[in-house]
Amino acid sequence: MKKLIQLSIERPKAVVASWLLLIALAIPFTLQLEGALKAGGFSDPRGASVHAQQTLERAFKEAPNSLLVVLHDKSGNVADEVGKARDAAQRSGVSEIADVSTHPEWMSKDGRTTFLQVGFTSDNTTVQNLVPDVQEDVAGKVGKNVEVDVTGAPALDYALNMHSKEDVTRAEMIAFPVLFVVLLLVFRSVAAMAVPLVLAGVTLAITQAIGYGLTQVTDVNSLFTNIVSMVGLAVAVDYSLFIIKRFREELADGREVAQALDRTMRTVGHSVLFSGLAVVVALSALFIPRAMSFTSIALGGVTVSVVAVAMATTLLPAVLKLLGHRINWGTLRRRKGAAATATARPERTGRFTGRPGLVLAGLAVAFAALAAPAAQLTLRVPVASADILPADDNARQGLERIKEDIGIREMFPVQVVLTAKVDDSAALVKSATTMADYAKTESGVEGVQGISTVGLPAGTLPAALADSSTLDAKTQAAVQQLWARTGDTLVTRVLVIPSADPDSSAAHHLVDELRSQLDKQSDSKVTAQLAGATATGSDFDSLVLRSVALVVGSVALLSFLILAFAFRSALLPLLALVFNAAVVAASLGFLALLSGNKDHSINSVTPLMLFAVMFGLSMDYMVIMIARMREMYLGGVSHRESVLGGLARTAGQVNGAAAIMVAVFASFTSAQISIVRELGISLAVAVILDAVVVRRLVMPAALLLIGDRIWGRSRRTGEVAPAASAVESESEVEPVSAAGTKSADPALR
Repeated sequence: MKKLIQLSIERPKAVVASWLLLIALAIPFTLQLEGALKAGGFSDPRGASVHAQQTLERAFKEAPNSLLVVLHDKSGNVADEVGKARDAAQRSGVSEIADVSTHPEWMSKDGRTTFLQVGFTSDNTTVQNLVPDVQEDVAGKVGKNVEVDVTGAPALDYALNMHSKEDVTRAEMIAFPVLFVVLLLVFRSVAAMAVPLVLAGVTLAITQAIGYGLTQVTDVNSLFTNIVSMVGLAVAVDYSLFIIKRFREELADGREVAQALDRTMRTVGHSVLFSGLAVVVALSALFIPRAMSFTSIALGGVTVSVVAVAMATTLLPAVLKLLGHRINWGTLRRRKGAAATATARPERTGRFTGRPGLVLAGLAVAFAALAAPAAQLTLRVPVASADILPADDNARQGLERIKEDIGIREMFPVQVVLTAKVDDSAALVKSATTMADYAKTESGVEGVQGISTVGLPAGTLPAALADSSTLDAKTQAAVQQLWARTGDTLVTRVLVIPSADPDSSAAHHLVDELRSQLDKQSDSKVTAQLAGATATGSDFDSLVLRSVALVVGSVALLSFLILAFAFRSALLPLLALVFNAAVVAASLGFLALLSGNKDHSINSVTPLMLFAVMFGLSMDYMVIMIARMREMYLGGVSHRESVLGGLARTAGQVNGAAAIMVAVFASFTSAQISIVRELGISLAVAVILDAVVVRRLVMPAALLLIGDRIWGRSRRTGEVAPAASAVESESEVEPVSAAGTKSADPALR
């Protein structure tokens, strides 16, 4: 990497030309990303419920994907419109259409609402793309007074994709003007403000082009674009800010452009490398759950971080070399009061660090109080509701219309799927009867359907199942929905209808109780699993909980090793882990206070996303501030002066970087997708806590309390810092005073 940086400084025009060529090649692929992304991914692909659902689809020839076309007539009976809707929904790929003629319970009591179930043999993505056409065709065919809403899993996925795109566009339209103002205030220079914004835009474009390439080899969720914008804008602008600010300082100290840029890249440039590596490591941990939603987030975050670091360490130094002193073009006049305030900053900081132990104790209590509500959080992915979508979305309105007028519980039963060999049919019948009888005794159950509930005497049941042609048409149809043979395997199911909505705590409790009962099944000839939306959601929540320890442990270990190598200290990485854990816990506690529901439930994805993203991004502040403090310490300044001087020297950078991150994350609080909104809120709060409280108060207090052993043995033993370190080697560092300026004392030289 040092050679690439040197090449960028020595041949800036060639480097800039190479990046311009890369951007030109990337744009066509960037524009194709939207159509290649998929929705869904909020299930455990290795979960028992997924396997059980696949068994049902094979055995009962059920369509893998279906749309629900909801019809509502405020003025009268909607029954006359069903036939028209059925004709309009018919198209290539449709395997079956079910309606009120075969399911009378699908008509509301007042006769104004019903729905059709349109089954497709096509894959989910193909059906998603048909949603607008089905909506338009049915609406054009039925009467003018009939409201048409298309819902179902593919329609919800289609809506999620569309709103994700809108969220990203809206957030970027909010973020860029805010970043314009923040950067102008930080740099007080038009040129210095413009460079990070241009680099951020290029970073997003190139990452999206790479994202399109990723969609050709794996499924990528629509959350990819959200995380690319969130993380990309934050790191691209922050890394540019750190480098440009140091470069301007070196120029202000009288150095030539080449010398100033070389020194900048050997100090802050290396810090950016380690910061970017920390972000990549943290986000890579999200590959561990091996679920499409987490994998897509990891791919987006890792890719955009790598691109941002590559641009910050190659394109940015090339641009700065070409601009030289023109980086200060359009400089705004600084007010005298502002300069005086900046000068006074170290003294104000000192007031808080006079009693570091007291400061730490007080802040520890405050963080614990803020984090306490996080213990009440319930992690639950919404798989049978549309709450994740905005209230005016057609897919959400259709599902809510069914829920209010007809009832949604029968549409999302918990299904007990039982399989056995043909020779073991008696054992299968016995197990199905036992499970149905058990389910009837559960308090959270509204109804049970199984082969033992179709009305046949228990003694005639085996014979009837062997030859259903002797049954009347109604009973035969019921048996065919509950008992099937595929090859030499028999499959039956018991439909358990919860008395609460499928995403409720009561429905999840029912799933736990049924699974507990299945575990007690003593007949080894029968295999039993649960299927259904609630069971799928429960499996995903369990996957998240199982992954927490591994994700947290791997991020902590790798981050520790990176920082230990960068700073040659074991205490600094430990402090970083404690600080980041406190910030994440406090922001989750704040999110719990804002959850607004009685069981404090949030999307299962949010905590792990928050941990990985925040853990990586917070390393920016840690590395930049500690690097400057250590640089001063290695230059001969006392430990206390190094801490306070380094803090004063980097305070402006950290404040600016924090303002940028808060602006980016706050822009996503306007998102229509609830999970993106949750992440935007929690990340904005986490950055404020990290930059304002931890880095300005907690970290210096802890460093002063621990003393100079925090730096390891470097200066005391005369050890030279490694060349790959986040700071310069001891021989390269000029002594600096506590205020951050070069010392004129010959004794220190």
